[in-house]
Amino acid sequence: MLDDLDIKRIRGRMLFDSGGNPAVEAEVILENGAQGKAAVSVFDEMNGEEEADYIREWLSEAILFEDAAEQKYIDRLLTEQRDQDDADHKEYGRGKAGVLALSMAAARAAGAGLGLPLYRYLGGTTAPVMPVPVMSMIDGGDWLKGIDFKEIMIVPLNRSSFAEGLRMGAEVYQTLKRLLTLNGFDTSIGGSGGFAADMKSSEEALHYIMDAVRLSGYDPDMDLTAAICGNADDLYAKEEGIYRFNKESLKNGILVHRNQKDMISYYLRLADGFPLGIVTDGLWKQDLESRNRMYQMFQHRLVIASDDFFASNGVEIQLKKAGTVTAALEMIQEAKKMGSKVIVSNSDKETEEAFLGDMAVAAGADYIKCGAPCRGECTAKYNELLRIEEFYSRQC
Repeated sequence: MLDDLDIKRIRGRMLFDSGGNPAVEAEVILENGAQGKAAVSVFDEMNGEEEADYIREWLSEAILFEDAAEQKYIDRLLTEQRDQDDADHKEYGRGKAGVLALSMAAARAAGAGLGLPLYRYLGGTTAPVMPVPVMSMIDGGDWLKGIDFKEIMIVPLNRSSFAEGLRMGAEVYQTLKRLLTLNGFDTSIGGSGGFAADMKSSEEALHYIMDAVRLSGYDPDMDLTAAICGNADDLYAKEEGIYRFNKESLKNGILVHRNQKDMISYYLRLADGFPLGIVTDGLWKQDLESRNRMYQMFQHRLVIASDDFFASNGVEIQLKKAGTVTAALEMIQEAKKMGSKVIVSNSDKETEEAFLGDMAVAAGADYIKCGAPCRGECTAKYNELLRIEEFYSRQC
């Protein structure tokens, strides 16, 4: 029977994420035979097998025999169980991946039990809204190669469908690879699937990306725009009050340090020189004054995004940071009430889990940021969105 959605059995198992790090998969089986699975990379340096045991031995007790369709209640029971265990055992951090995996698996099982695709189960009967893909082209950040910013991405503008936007990005990505190869750059890829090419600066990276856009037959001012993930917390040296651009310094033979005012001026120069549409994590998160100043300057030109809702017209939401499906959906609703653009995003450590694609459609997110159109953990989300769009278009 479709309405018999009580949770009958729960399994937990250790897997591996795209970087060969531990991941955990939760499996939820319902009384009516429906089941759902979800995989999450294990946070930080936690032990993957221990996290799987935690699902089987502790978290399962919290929600066994409960109605899987009561997502908010399920998520509350899971988080309460984890918080109680943290208090009792003082092992803070344990169970975070397990809670999220179980939250996602329960949602998937409930959807299957009702005969609904996941995006329809989470989003209801309204017509699905396809997000715009934000695709990595040049990677940097913590990688030994690449640029100081975490990544520079492209965003398709004039497209009739998600499929067309993704195709545009994939074409530019392949053109950029050939262009970099011809110019002697290494085309090995970074954590987001973008090329970790050793370039002198972010400006040089943007020049190459825009050249690839043109060579692919598109207009940088009309068809695609650039996006930057600054990951500024990793650049900022708190004791000195400066942002260290160590790779740019090394490649140019001079120290490149920027203070708060310099950083805002730098973003202004990039926005004036290139079709820049989105900046995420542009300044040190705790520098509220500078962040507000940057927002006031750019709010009518760019999407200034962060994950804390402060001084921004865009909110970046990760399932991993939200902790549960319910918390992520509530954050999206809050962002929409504020009139902010919603960017659902993958995290630094990912599996081939495609849940994020369904959630983006269900919640009507404006953008989805899953890395380059390359690597299985990135393309799994994009491919799921292609399936959703095809399925819905057949119903119309």
